[in-house]
Amino acid sequence: MTLSLDTVRRELHDHIVNEILLRKAPLAPDEDLFDAGFDSMSLTRVLVFIEQRFGVKIPDEDVVLDEVSTVDRMARFVAGRAAAAQG
Repeated sequence: MTLSLDTVRRELHDHIVNEILLRKAPLAPDEDLFDAGFDSMSLTRVLVFIEQRFGVKIPDEDVVLDEVSTVDRMARFVAGRAAAAQG
């Protein structure tokens, strides 16, 4: 299954806003997640969501905070990992 960047971005955004941060206002694609209230437990929950929803396993040691600090960066990271896994 090929993942479109837009699909990954939208699903990550919706999950983070509705299930993690529990806020009504949307996040801007470049809004810093950690400034918005994200923490290490939030990141763990999102990594589990990514694995379950997209089938992309991201070991903790592969996570670089700069690559997951915004919804846009995280979506690009996930889509890139998915594409690399497909070869």
